[in-house]
Parts: sequence; C-alpha cells; structure tokens
Amino acid sequence: MRRSSYSNGIPPLRLTRREFVRQLPLAAAAAGSFLGCHQSGGAPIPKPPPGKSRVIVARNDKLTHGDARQHLDLLVKILDAGIMRLTDLPTPEQAWSALFRPEDVVGIKVNTLGRSTHPVVADALAAGLRKAGLPAENIVIWDRFDAELHAAGYRLNKSASGVGCYGTDAGPDARGAGYEQTVETSGEIGSCFSQIVTRKVTALISAGVLKHHDLAGLSGSLKNFYGAIHNPNKYHDDNCSPYVADVVRSRHIAPKLRLAVMDGIEAQYHAGPAKHPAFTWNYAGLLLSRDLVAIDRVSAEIIDQKRIEKGKKPLAKDGRPITHVFAAADRGLGVADLAKIDRIEL
Repeated sequence: MRRSSYSNGIPPLRLTRREFVRQLPLAAAAAGSFLGCHQSGGAPIPKPPPGKSRVIVARNDKLTHGDARQHLDLLVKILDAGIMRLTDLPTPEQAWSALFRPEDVVGIKVNTLGRSTHPVVADALAAGLRKAGLPAENIVIWDRFDAELHAAGYRLNKSASGVGCYGTDAGPDARGAGYEQTVETSGEIGSCFSQIVTRKVTALISAGVLKHHDLAGLSGSLKNFYGAIHNPNKYHDDNCSPYVADVVRSRHIAPKLRLAVMDGIEAQYHAGPAKHPAFTWNYAGLLLSRDLVAIDRVSAEIIDQKRIEKGKKPLAKDGRPITHVFAAADRGLGVADLAKIDRIEL
C-alpha cells in the first residue's frame, strides 16, 4: 500500500507545466553529480571505467582496540587513502580538492538515530575538507535534532566560528536551521525540507552507518536523508520504497551530493536501527563512494554475509528487501548492479 499522507493536513504543491520545464535543468544537474561532474565550477573529477561505480572498503584492525574517539589520526589517514583511491589522485590535498572547493559550504549529514555515526568520523571528514581549503565556518555537521546529536556524543556548536554542529530544530540562530514552511513534492513524497539543505549548504556528504533497518533492510547512505524532511514517519510502507529514492532525488539533495562515507567501525546486522549490542560486530572500517546507490548495495551485501554467518536469513528472504536501493537506481541516482560496481579493498 502506498502512503502519501502530509503533516498537518497540508496538501503537496503540484507543479504546473511551466514549473516542470523550469526544473528540468535541476534534474540534469542531479544526474551530473552522480556522473562525476563538479557542481561548483571546478575541474571534473577523474571518472571510473564506463558504466562502473567505485566503492572503497577501507579497514584497519586497530579500530577494534579502545574507544573510537582515540583513533582520529588513524581515521584521517584511512579517509585520505580512500579519497585518493576514489579519485586516482596522488595526494590527499589534490583528492579532496577534486570533490570540494574552498567556497563550498559542506553539510556532513550524520545519523544519530539508534546506532549513530561516530563523532570522530565526522571530525575526520571535517579535517579532510580543510585540506581542500574550506574554512571551518564552511562546514556543518548536522542531523534532525540537537538532543539526538548531543546524546550521540556530538559537541554542539551554533556559534559563528568553527565547524558548526546542530540539528534542524536548532532554530534561526544556528546559521540557517529550521524547516521550510511550504510542503514540496518530490515523486511520491510531500515534505518540508530542512533549511540546512535548502538554504545553507552547497554540497553534501552522507555519513551513514553500516546497520540493519527493520523495515528498509538497510539504514545506509540513501535513507540517511530521511533526516532532511519534517515527516519521515509518513514514508515507511513497502520497505520505504520508493520514498527514500524520492527524498534523495529532490532538487535540494541530489545536485549537491559529492560523497558518501559509511561508518562501519561497529556495524549491526539485525534489529536495527535501534542500538542492539547483541547484534553488533567490529567491522573496523569505512566505506567510501561518490555513488550512494552503489555504497548501499555493497553495504547490504556485507550485512547479508554477516546474517548468514550468524544463522539468519538474508534481508530479502527475511521480508526486508532493499527495494529502496533498486528504486534509487531506477531513478538514475546510481548503480545497484554488483557486476557494475568496482569494490576496492584497502
């Protein structure tokens, strides 16, 4: 059953023919972002082989020791190595600069619902962005709510200096937070989008978590952007498909996507997205890609392998198929065919 309810009884805006035609260039820009075209005037980043999407899987056993907060320097090195391999460029500075420019305002969208993106991963991403010449003030770590960020261990910063960190609910004093007042449609969803994506940032990094989701199968890079709308609770029927894809292909998100990083320091193969230590294992790594569909497809394979190892059914046979990932591929947001994904282990 398709559900298309709208919060507060506000009907979605319908595009006139003229408005539809006006938004066609935005759709083209969205497609360009997934094909490696730079969105802010810089040189295009090197492309992988035709028809291929690249997913870097970077692991280090040292991440299994101690607290993740102790491993900032190691995570910076892992990200640098992954970005260089992703772009085929010889230095971290060149690699980060191929994806981001100093004038960009970059939003690092973390996930703080249940098992959360480690704050140290966001800090390592911010360090990488600084290598591209971005001032700290041009970087914001964000999710839906201040309270969830705080509970996940993030240090909120709503001031005008340093790397920002706040929720959409932080209000207008937090350099552009709050939701738009107008409901906007994107495919089958009708939502008010976070002003962080509509007015604040020019580029986005999805910093999701390698974890199971009890409806969508995977809570990964794509579904991470349920945190960009005011009514994600409305869109969980049919394994969250095609709603996740429709959120991501919004004109406020798809054209701005530059990078996906999956936090797999600790991963969860069952009973997600809530945090369940009994179903957690130390994957001890990060996944990186410019293609959110491809990174989610590879992530689902990793979770399925662990589920089988632990005597559980694969996601599709357990009633939790990752149909939202295939829907995103059908909408041109990336590659879901494993045969067309280069999985590179570091």
